[in-house]
Amino acid sequence: MTSLHSNSLCSSKIKKFLKKNLLVLLIIFSAFTGVLVGVYINGPIQKLKQPDQYTALIILGFPGEILIRTLKMIILPLITCSLIVGLSTLDNRVSGKIGGRAVAYYLSTTVLAALLGVVLVAVIKPGKGMAHPEIKTQQDLVRPLDSFMDLIRNMFPSNIFRACLEQDKTLITIGYEVTKQNFTFDATNLTIKEINEMLSNNTISLQLNQNGSSTYTKNLVRSYKIGKGLVSNSATNYLGLIVFSIIVGKIANSLGKEAEPFVNFICAFNAIIAKMVSGIMWISPIGIGSLILAKFAEMSQVNETFSSLALFIGTVLAALLIHGIIVLPLIYFVVCRKNPYSYLKGMLSAMATAFGTASSAATLPITFRCLEDNLNVDKRITRFILPIGTTINMDGTALYEAISAIFIAQSIGRTLTFGEYAAISFTSVLASIGAAAIPHAGLVTMLIVLDTVGLPSDMIALIFSVDWFLDRIRTMINVLGDAYGAGIVEHLSEQDLNVEYSEEKDIGIDNEVDETMVSSF
Repeated sequence: MTSLHSNSLCSSKIKKFLKKNLLVLLIIFSAFTGVLVGVYINGPIQKLKQPDQYTALIILGFPGEILIRTLKMIILPLITCSLIVGLSTLDNRVSGKIGGRAVAYYLSTTVLAALLGVVLVAVIKPGKGMAHPEIKTQQDLVRPLDSFMDLIRNMFPSNIFRACLEQDKTLITIGYEVTKQNFTFDATNLTIKEINEMLSNNTISLQLNQNGSSTYTKNLVRSYKIGKGLVSNSATNYLGLIVFSIIVGKIANSLGKEAEPFVNFICAFNAIIAKMVSGIMWISPIGIGSLILAKFAEMSQVNETFSSLALFIGTVLAALLIHGIIVLPLIYFVVCRKNPYSYLKGMLSAMATAFGTASSAATLPITFRCLEDNLNVDKRITRFILPIGTTINMDGTALYEAISAIFIAQSIGRTLTFGEYAAISFTSVLASIGAAAIPHAGLVTMLIVLDTVGLPSDMIALIFSVDWFLDRIRTMINVLGDAYGAGIVEHLSEQDLNVEYSEEKDIGIDNEVDETMVSSF
């Protein structure tokens, strides 16, 4: 009898566990299955001839493509509505304190991540003695000053509707004012070596004269010109939309009852988006498995690629794991005095989605759901700081860029000074803040880091073959950093939030409509 009762109790616990964590288990299972099946079918896929190979890869990755498109479809309304709702229901003084704490956390952890990357790559030296092919690719000129100014410029878009579709980027072109001048010399009095030396000095033409002399035309550089102008990137300007939403939310808050119809509309729209997220979550395992499977199947040489850069990959993974499993949980434990790994457990489905999509922006809907449903983080916190964190909190990207820049320096035999290490750390932090929350954004901003210390930008091609894989891991750390940040800011702001709630009750504010929306979210 006791045995039957024990078995029944055990079965009940298993059912309860599966019911509570079924979605997380499905996502993790699909991710691992995608890796295994992708590696297994890589050989047969690579043996296919075109266009059969292309067709097979498109079909394998199609469910994942639909998932990405669906998630991207709701990012824009999710970010703008969440910020407006969060700020319109928070006192301006409280929102200022919360925003300050969030930014302080984001900057601190990003700096720690960059420093951790610098220390590990300097100790392990993955690029030392590495043989690499001659790589020559044409790269656009990237200047740190222009990139920094683009970051500020995009915070204030000239057209808010255009910001939904594209962002501004400075295009640098270098030109020379050149004049041509003819020179004549007596070829009979010069040796072949002397003539060749003269001709190698920017000579573009040579004319032999009948009298034994020769005339050549030489380019003379008179001045150096930089032409610059703005071009449009086909990437959503999330930073500009966030700034606009913050301003709208704060003004709506200050208007009070006058803005109530607008706020209620945004709350209702936010609730609709939340219901869409719940539905998308249950189709995400198929899409995530499809994305990972197609990516591994697409690689031309899986073993060769990973073995040639094994030490570099190991260094990046070690740094990301230390930051994600030790540094961030330690900060959370010290501040909140709670079990950080129970908190991490509640974020597993968001982290698995981040691995599949390689985009913290695309993962944002799932991050909202994990924090609010699994970890019961205050919605006033998540709505406010998660959209901001997704844009500027890039711990994994800063760490990766610092490691990659020093790895490139080691691979070409360049010895860096302490000042250059510091410059790489500082620039990695700034560049990561400006990185878009999309796949491979780190490679674009890495040009800024390399340019700062005079490293060849064409060497990025050395790590491009494994960037797609490491991009997924560092996106997981970015998402985890956002999540821990929400928990820490909530803990530090607990008293402010309680005071604000008490004040609302005292003055008799009617929150019935808003509370209905919040509960549905």
